Amino acid sequence: MRIKKLLPALLLTVLLCSCTAGDGGTETVSAAVSEAETVTTTINKYMLVRFWTADELLDSIFYCGGYHSLPLSLEENDSFTLSDGVLTFPDGTYAYAGTDENGEVTALLFAAVSAPPDFSVYGVGFDSVPKDIPDKLGLADSIYGDMDKQITYVFSGGGISELSFTYTDRLLESVYIRL
Repeated sequence: MRIKKLLPALLLTVLLCSCTAGDGGTETVSAAVSEAETVTTTINKYMLVRFWTADELLDSIFYCGGYHSLPLSLEENDSFTLSDGVLTFPDGTYAYAGTDENGEVTALLFAAVSAPPDFSVYGVGFDSVPKDIPDKLGLADSIYGDMDKQITYVFSGGGISELSFTYTDRLLESVYIRL
């Protein structure tokens, strides 16, 4: 008998969840089951198309022998130098960087020709191929270009402003990460 009372409330919750418009993040929807009970459902719209959260992705940025999440504090990484938007690493490799008002690095553009050889984000490095993106990261929000010429996969929302991978002739050319 309790299931018969609970089922309509759950169906109402599912219906409300599928009809609400949100910012693309997590939504919480409640429906009254009885005067004493409430059912709360949390839905993350990115779970079905992405295998990661923003924190997991940012914590997976690997280069120069270690993980370096964003925002990146130059005080905590004193072997890195930032000058005119170029973040230079101890081995002479570099990435283009954007900073916030506190001087922390909040955006990085790694290019295949200048990035540290051990660079990767969520296991995708410059040795990857285009099919690695949906296999390792999930479905991109936008895909631009042609698989055989130049293609760019762009992820946004869910805690990051942008994560993009650009391939030219099926070789990863650049990776852009911005909070």
